[in-house]
Amino acid sequence: MQDARVAAMFGRDRAAAIFAVGMVWFVYAFTFWTMRQACDTCGITYLVLGVGACVVLLNTAAIAAMIRHYREDRDAIYGTDLYYLDSLREMRRAGEV
Repeated sequence: MQDARVAAMFGRDRAAAIFAVGMVWFVYAFTFWTMRQACDTCGITYLVLGVGACVVLLNTAAIAAMIRHYREDRDAIYGTDLYYLDSLREMRRAGEV
């Protein structure tokens, strides 16, 4: 039963991380699209595009590495969480909390 709970927790965390990276890409793309005329006027379009690309690529790589790490150690990471969640649930049933 615990393996299913660990898999569910990992799946939710992975989905949230992927959604967050997608939102970062969307925000940077929207910001660049909104500011492109000002960048053209100042002559810094390629600089802004390059810096933005570095930021989103590094964020994407960091989240991908985090997901890989969590996949490798998910039993240890989520097992500890589940242990304390189960302990708290048991304490509540016993009226200790």
